[in-house]
Amino acid sequence: MKKIKIITIAMILLACKAYCMNENEKHKILYVTHEPGKYHKYTPQKTIFESIAMDANWEVTYWTGEHEAQIKRLRTKDFGLGFDAIVYNFCFAKSTDLEAAYNLMEQTRTHGIPALLIHCSMHSWWGTYKNLSKWNGKAHPKKNLVEDWEMKFPEKDFPVWGDFTGVASVKHDHKKPIEVTNVNREHPATQNIGVGFTTVSTELYDNYYILDSVIPLAKGKQVNREGVEKEMVVFWECPQGKSKILGLSLGHGIGEWGSKEFQNMVRDGVNYLAND
Repeated sequence: MKKIKIITIAMILLACKAYCMNENEKHKILYVTHEPGKYHKYTPQKTIFESIAMDANWEVTYWTGEHEAQIKRLRTKDFGLGFDAIVYNFCFAKSTDLEAAYNLMEQTRTHGIPALLIHCSMHSWWGTYKNLSKWNGKAHPKKNLVEDWEMKFPEKDFPVWGDFTGVASVKHDHKKPIEVTNVNREHPATQNIGVGFTTVSTELYDNYYILDSVIPLAKGKQVNREGVEKEMVVFWECPQGKSKILGLSLGHGIGEWGSKEFQNMVRDGVNYLAND
């Protein structure tokens, strides 16, 4: 009987120790941006993210630097390994460095590292899917980019950025407040934004096309230049290979980044990805 009691107590102590270790363990997050930014103030945005990370008790590694240098850095093989989640907050719209884009996607699809993509991260590598004259609800990459890729990497799929983000975007209207509605209240990443909220004047990204696998988490309404109200998906989840991404198209300016609701989506979104 004593032996059984001793074994039982030992098992309880080990379980308690494991629980306490998990409670104190910090999520390891990689934050990828570039500074200072031409159309976005990435330096003060990074400062706000640092505050969110401190409050959330994350261990964050920051990848930052000049625009072109950061694109080349994304070619680093296996850069996502060792992290629980990656946050991308950059703007590489005109980049044709498809090796960087492909390697970035591999961190999630093959290595299983989930990612949160913020705002202009959606407006990146446009040449892999953007052709407004041929739009019919799917990607239309530039022919020369496809030919060049197939010549260099015949065994690899062409990296369509819009298919990675799940909700492809190519434009936005003028800056006005966005009414965030249709919140998926069941999702862990939306638990602290209530039934919705209204942003400061900002950009509502269009939904150029949306993959069938996308799970909308919130939509945004805005009145355009012609006085017509438009509604777009602004927060979503999309499976990607061995893991998934969350897309958050809000976050153009410091006014949004400073709001409690936006910070809650970033914090809860990263925690959801890292815990998963």
